[in-house]
Amino acid sequence: MDIAGLERFFNNQCSDLERQQAIAWLLDPKNDSAVKQWMREHWDAICALDMSGMSDNPDVEKIWRSIQKGIESEAGERGTAANPPSHILVSATLRYNIKRVAAAAAVLLVLSFGTYYLLRNKSGAGDFTRTGKLEKPRQDISAPTGNKAVLTLADGSKVKLDSIGNGILATQGSAKVAKKHGGEIVYEANHGGSAETPLYNTLSLPKGSRPVHLELSDGSIVWLNAASSITYPTFFTGSKREVSITGEAYFEIVKQAASPFIVSHDDVLVQVLGTRFNVNTYSDAAGVRVTLLDGAIDVSRGLRRKRLRPGQQVRLSGNSMQVIPSVDLEEVMAWKNNQFYFTGTDIKTIMDQLERYYNVTVQYRDSIPYKFVAKISRDISVSQFLEKLELTNLVHFKIDGNKIIVTK
Repeated sequence: MDIAGLERFFNNQCSDLERQQAIAWLLDPKNDSAVKQWMREHWDAICALDMSGMSDNPDVEKIWRSIQKGIESEAGERGTAANPPSHILVSATLRYNIKRVAAAAAVLLVLSFGTYYLLRNKSGAGDFTRTGKLEKPRQDISAPTGNKAVLTLADGSKVKLDSIGNGILATQGSAKVAKKHGGEIVYEANHGGSAETPLYNTLSLPKGSRPVHLELSDGSIVWLNAASSITYPTFFTGSKREVSITGEAYFEIVKQAASPFIVSHDDVLVQVLGTRFNVNTYSDAAGVRVTLLDGAIDVSRGLRRKRLRPGQQVRLSGNSMQVIPSVDLEEVMAWKNNQFYFTGTDIKTIMDQLERYYNVTVQYRDSIPYKFVAKISRDISVSQFLEKLELTNLVHFKIDGNKIIVTK
């Protein structure tokens, strides 16, 4: 990413792929020196820009005053006009956007990226109030420290994995189920021939859990996200290997040319030989989303079928089956990599993720039309997470027991 490419991005003139590259560049701390250099060259324009009369949006004036106040405060606290703090970077983009894009859209773009830079340069816990003062939270919800996975065996009995030690958990026919030191669940099968019928187990992960790692009997790897489940045979036999899921799971499949691997969810089938891919079937998402990281997969529903190449995603909603030619794989896989990663994400989608991970409920008292970009560790508490979004002054939250209330 060069400066010309960065300016195309802020001018809203780049392709989807270039947009992803620009986001990745901005979020990479090693580019801070280049960011600061660019800001130094446009600092006067940042401080002098006047948004008055440039939008019918009544919030624009308040938002812009908030940006300018932040610039002045941070410049005094952390830098000077000659060496401004890097998290104000995105304010400089107004200089380019203002003549090409509606003022309201420019402000939204600036603030969405400002979320990340404010996040990276501020620390502390608490609720960021409308007065801009940090207050110690009265209530908080910690990040999950482990998973609450439940293994349902073929006879219907259940094993709570967080309350049992390492070692052999159960014997299912000729297959042994073990819990390893890292918490992963591993199946080892030495079945006695084609006459033996495999048994079926289900691994379920409720809300409020970290992902769980499962190794199937063929050596294929599955990572299961919170509020998800997978049903699978204790060993594979015959001409195909088939599992079914709800929620979200990431797969690394061992290649067996004579026995394709099939992932099913309702009437959606994903067929592979050996590859890496992610399947998101959450009901609060816009349909089923299947994303390919490596190899090739066929995704089908009824008579319709699409083949994906690495970096592509298919979205299925109703009768629609749309292939997205290029998606941000880091965003797709953030949950597995212990991160929240938003690249222009609306508040509803963000809060849906919080509901699953922290096991909370969300109530909306106001409509929040803005989108946010941020990279946030999944190790922090709810109040710390919400504080980072509140730094934009576009959205505010209240924690009431296990409920989060969203307001302007």
